[in-house]
Amino acid sequence: MAGNVDDNFVPNVPPLLPRGCKFSPDNGVLIEFYLKKKILGKPLPSDCIPTVEVYSRNPTQLPLPTGDFWRVENEWYFFTTKPHNDSVTLTNDGYYSVIKEEETIKQEDEEIGFMRTLAYFQGTPPSGKKSKWTIYEFRVKPNTIPTIQHDDALKAKVSSFVVCKLSIEKKKRKYTRKNKNDSMKSK
Repeated sequence: MAGNVDDNFVPNVPPLLPRGCKFSPDNGVLIEFYLKKKILGKPLPSDCIPTVEVYSRNPTQLPLPTGDFWRVENEWYFFTTKPHNDSVTLTNDGYYSVIKEEETIKQEDEEIGFMRTLAYFQGTPPSGKKSKWTIYEFRVKPNTIPTIQHDDALKAKVSSFVVCKLSIEKKKRKYTRKNKNDSMKSK
């Protein structure tokens, strides 16, 4: 059921993907085939996105699976509930803050949802230090879900349940050339 949070769930079974493919859905697929189906209680194409209360903790305290051959490096996905405060959400040692307001996500020229970008900051607002963690939060456009007029539970899920892509900034490699006979080498 969407909205139930299991902080101990970390997917250990890879999705059914062809060899050599990585789980990195585009924004439209993430909303249409994962978030929307999760809200409606329908089977997902692959059960590889855990449901965790992301905004209640520092990203380093989240269950981040590592070494998975099917996952893109430095990129994790979670279903979670959207925080009530729309601009800043506090954790025990920092906060999430919106750095890019909501933009519309389309699939086949139809608006299906929205994405906003948040960064994690260490310390207290507004003087925290920006970390290398970024969250891309996706929510479904309410009128794309067939709701029954008086189904308040489904309306609540649509307005508060989101899927997030958590990423960490990769280290940049520096390249130098020792001499003109050496090839490019990384430091």
